[in-house]
Amino acid sequence: MLDSAWLAARGRSRGESLSEADGFRGEYPFASVVTVAEGSAGDARSAEIAVSTIRDVFAEGVAFRVGEALVEAFHEAGERIRAEELRGCSVTAAAFLGTDVWIAHAGASRAFLTESATASALTDEHTLASEMKLGPKDSGYKLRSRDLTRFLGQQDLKPQTLHLELTPSQRIVIMTPEVWHHTTPARVAACSADGADPCEAAEAIIRDSRVRFRRSGGAAAVIGEKAGGIVCGRRRWFLVPLALIVCAGIYFGARGLSCGGGGERNTGVTHSDTTEAPWIMPLSLIPDQTELAPESPPLPVRCIVIGGAAADMDLPGADTLDAFVTPPPDSLYEHFRRGVYFVAGDSLMASFAGETAARLGLGDPIGLDRIIVVRENEVPFFASWLPGLDAGDAARTAVIVETRSSVARGASWIRNYAMYANGNRSRQDEESVYAGLGLEGISASPDPGCYSLLIVP
Repeated sequence: MLDSAWLAARGRSRGESLSEADGFRGEYPFASVVTVAEGSAGDARSAEIAVSTIRDVFAEGVAFRVGEALVEAFHEAGERIRAEELRGCSVTAAAFLGTDVWIAHAGASRAFLTESATASALTDEHTLASEMKLGPKDSGYKLRSRDLTRFLGQQDLKPQTLHLELTPSQRIVIMTPEVWHHTTPARVAACSADGADPCEAAEAIIRDSRVRFRRSGGAAAVIGEKAGGIVCGRRRWFLVPLALIVCAGIYFGARGLSCGGGGERNTGVTHSDTTEAPWIMPLSLIPDQTELAPESPPLPVRCIVIGGAAADMDLPGADTLDAFVTPPPDSLYEHFRRGVYFVAGDSLMASFAGETAARLGLGDPIGLDRIIVVRENEVPFFASWLPGLDAGDAARTAVIVETRSSVARGASWIRNYAMYANGNRSRQDEESVYAGLGLEGISASPDPGCYSLLIVP
């Protein structure tokens, strides 16, 4: 059975992050979809519209004519972009049902087919650089590669479309320009090799491209066979099904990880620029929409409130938020500033964080690359590892310490971190965990039970 995963990594400049990734998990007989997009000339809004519109079309339940529904979603997103008079964006989306995959593409993003140690490009680069046959080493390539000749939001756009059937050893990898420009096909193939779980492959591609060190960040998504029974949905930077939000009683958007079955088969790759009206099944016909998928993170969302008094705060109810309130913090051993913190790669939590921050009057939420929870069993490791962490990584990391005593011992290096604070010491006997992007050498496991929100009143 095919599975999928997607990840958007913010760059050095949070205000100039232009890339988005999103998707929807469809249970058989409904199709799934993943999308990556990158805005043009500082226009992040176009990318947001692209991924959310395509996601929402498939969230309504696409069971027939999947490729046509994907193109129709492109056109709907383009109409919204034009209505808001935005600049448009590069976008690549892949929908799948069973082993069949449909791809729609416009702009400078890329889709690759990987197998064994090879990766071959499936989509074209719709830029002046490509039309002028400029290569990365040619003068003017970097400038011309940003001049799009085809993009979402363009009037009368005809996206490039493909249809293929995946074998168990193949993967589809789609990437925004900032990702594929800073890696190689060989590296993409290595990161998504046969046997690699899509979740791990997407994270490895983002990490290998080092986009989090660049200004505008990037996004990637992977479709392929699930490896070793690993459930992708348990990674916290990916999104969960619409049913999770329905159960919470709060609508933040329908998002999910994709796996499906069935569908018409076609061996080989076909290209087409023609479409017919898709058949889209209404949401009301999808059975058991209120039942959570087994791999969905449980409600309520786990949260830490640093030194606040929950009774005095206008937080969501206990059914939605599992909030632990810490004792008053000690500025000698802890470092923080007011606000609501979340893992930026998880756009479900971005919506939740925005709602919570607005409700508490704490301004815009603060996106991080990761949240690390240090517990007693790993104190020696973290006491030596944390001080040596790169300052750039530290500035995008929150550390919650749940040990008998602070592993910092009042050291000055904790000021490098976006947040460094004591948490719930009653959980000190549990394993150390993290949410978000991993780091080389980290002695902790990714865990959906990690804190998703950090609130400093």
